[in-house]
Amino acid sequence: MADRREVVAEWASQYADRVFRLAYALIGDRLQAEDAAQESLYHIARWCLSHPDFTPTDPWVYQVTRNSVRDLMRRQPPATVPLDESAAVGDNREDFRVDRLDVARALAQLSDPDREVLVFFYFLDLSTKEVAEVLKISPTAARIRLSRARKRFKEAFLAVDAKGEGMGTHEAR
Repeated sequence: MADRREVVAEWASQYADRVFRLAYALIGDRLQAEDAAQESLYHIARWCLSHPDFTPTDPWVYQVTRNSVRDLMRRQPPATVPLDESAAVGDNREDFRVDRLDVARALAQLSDPDREVLVFFYFLDLSTKEVAEVLKISPTAARIRLSRARKRFKEAFLAVDAKGEGMGTHEAR
């Protein structure tokens, strides 16, 4: 059992960053994302310890994380997206920060299913087959959902850009 605990601890450390990034992308709040990630990793470790022959896969880990985020959001009302944190992550170039702010604002306007499919596909680089597996839908349904989410994201992004809510102007786009 001690060896199994070491293997589970290794898996948890392997997935910790990706689980947090997914939770943060879905929630938009660092503290809530940390709670959801911790809850996810706890469930993953508990399941792996009680099922010795089980090896976690990326889609399964993302599904557990998605469920933890949903459970957390049911218990707590969603927080507003902390855009100052979004801007602080990554490169310091002004245009990059503006784009990140606009993307964060546009994502915040989408429904949970739209935001999830976009995050899985674009932020976690899952294939449509893997997205389908995580969402427990057919690959065709995943492609349709992704297409519709892209359209709604584009509309939300253009609306954010048109309002001039970003930190700069975007005439050159």
